[in-house]
Amino acid sequence: MTHATSNKSIAEIILAETESLRAELLQHELYNAIQNCSDLQIFMQHHVFAVYDFMWLLKRLQQEICGCEVPWLPPADPELARFVNEIVLGEESDEDGNGGYNSHFDIYLSAMDDVQASTNAIGEFIGQLRIGNSVATTFETLSIPQSVKAFVRYNYHLAANGTASEVAAAFCFGREDIIPDMFQRLLDGFESSGVDVPRLKHYIERHIELDGDHHGPLSHALVNRLCGTSKLSVQQAIDAAKQSISNRIALWDGVSAALRNR
Repeated sequence: MTHATSNKSIAEIILAETESLRAELLQHELYNAIQNCSDLQIFMQHHVFAVYDFMWLLKRLQQEICGCEVPWLPPADPELARFVNEIVLGEESDEDGNGGYNSHFDIYLSAMDDVQASTNAIGEFIGQLRIGNSVATTFETLSIPQSVKAFVRYNYHLAANGTASEVAAAFCFGREDIIPDMFQRLLDGFESSGVDVPRLKHYIERHIELDGDHHGPLSHALVNRLCGTSKLSVQQAIDAAKQSISNRIALWDGVSAALRNR
């Protein structure tokens, strides 16, 4: 592995290794393809699953970093524990833009209601999980786009079975680090098309603010900490980061295909 001898941090190595994939994602045709409310409905019906499965990765990291078991033990890195708990606080009970608090997932569902995007598929998916059905079994019974299924399956497998370094890399480079740029492109596309989506705009701007100013840099520290010095952990983290970005590109491809083929 040529990257093993670099003087760069592990996070910097992964950034370099994923540069071309990041560029492909940020130049995706989807950002300029959402021209009206009907387009937005299709986008949100796909994207809501990514909003939801984000929490699987976050909760796994909370277990790894913060000590969520009994008996409780003090975290090895209090700064990173605060970082992860801060994200959990925001994701589960952030300001909702109306003077109250709600999870980002529920804020997104409200934004879907604003544009009359169907929440039937995500509602049925969560309903099946609530009664104890597995992710695999639920996907067999629901009509959900294949690109969405592939995206969610990977993140579930990673959250349930991946190493800490893999989860951290997927969380950082597939989510926290790239979301500000990705969401800014979405927001620019909505605004240039004249699509008025105040609640969705609040959701997007909140993520740009939080992830860009604070969460992104700390997520790099999280990757560096969880990878340690193991060459295997570093390679696993690189692979997970690449796969996570590739999965997002495939998810966007699926939305673009749905827009063309409706």
